[in-house]
Amino acid sequence: MSALITRARAAAGVVGLMALGAAVAPVSAADLLGSDVVVRYGDLDLGTRTGAETLYARIRLAAAQVCRKSDSLELTQQMASLRCQNLLVARSVASVRSPQLAAVDAAHRSEHKPV
Repeated sequence: MSALITRARAAAGVVGLMALGAAVAPVSAADLLGSDVVVRYGDLDLGTRTGAETLYARIRLAAAQVCRKSDSLELTQQMASLRCQNLLVARSVASVRSPQLAAVDAAHRSEHKPV
């Protein structure tokens, strides 16, 4: 498969992710815009770190496009957008089933852990 679809209306996927024991806060449907973004990666070699990094960047960009952006200074709205993005990235990475991409994701997540 050389494309994945980040589907914003994936409430069932969010519930499924939470059922798998992921330590994430719930995301409501209001946190999502409802559009699809196709992320193509047929041009990438996911067996390489460079290919996995490139796909990861594409996935992050797609998640940012799909999840509601908040112009508000309210922390709760900004956090909801970040939760949405993080959940979509996690689901997308898992759906690709690439060990190299999973390693890139894990490295990025460990860099952004709260202190």
